[in-house]
Amino acid sequence: MQHVVIVCGYGCHLVPVLQEYLDRIVLFINEEKPDCLIFCGGFTQRKSAPGVSEAGMMYCYIIPRLRHSLRLVFLETDSYTSLDNIQLANKINRRWELTQPETKLTVFCEATRALKHDRMIRKIFRRRANLETASWELMDPLKQLGSTIYEWTAMEFPPLASYFRNKRIRRAEEI
Repeated sequence: MQHVVIVCGYGCHLVPVLQEYLDRIVLFINEEKPDCLIFCGGFTQRKSAPGVSEAGMMYCYIIPRLRHSLRLVFLETDSYTSLDNIQLANKINRRWELTQPETKLTVFCEATRALKHDRMIRKIFRRRANLETASWELMDPLKQLGSTIYEWTAMEFPPLASYFRNKRIRRAEEI
């Protein structure tokens, strides 16, 4: 593979800000022509979007808009946290031997989460990635800083990662 793109999901409903994020991804793919695309995101809104995963929703929106054929497309539908996104994308990466030292790796995420994703990618993939961001989060960035510290700690302490994942899975039942 020459270029692998990972797309982190942010909900199962195509709301306007998410559509703008996905439109940026479509433009990027049509311009950059990557070889492989990994959509990450589980069934995080089971009450309001039963049977819809973040990865599946993004796939259904993006793929028909592409003018470029991808060699490989993966839907990773078991993610509930940012850490899940990166760990499970890397599981696909290792299984399919997608990234070599010369492979370009691009990760799409929301801007206030970029620092968190950069650290996770460096630790989990053991390399740097190009981060493409879109900014729509209305939450105070300092709150995201707290989440960043928690998830960085969870990378080093797996029981904490399980706690956050299970908490997010329970929340998915309510939204």
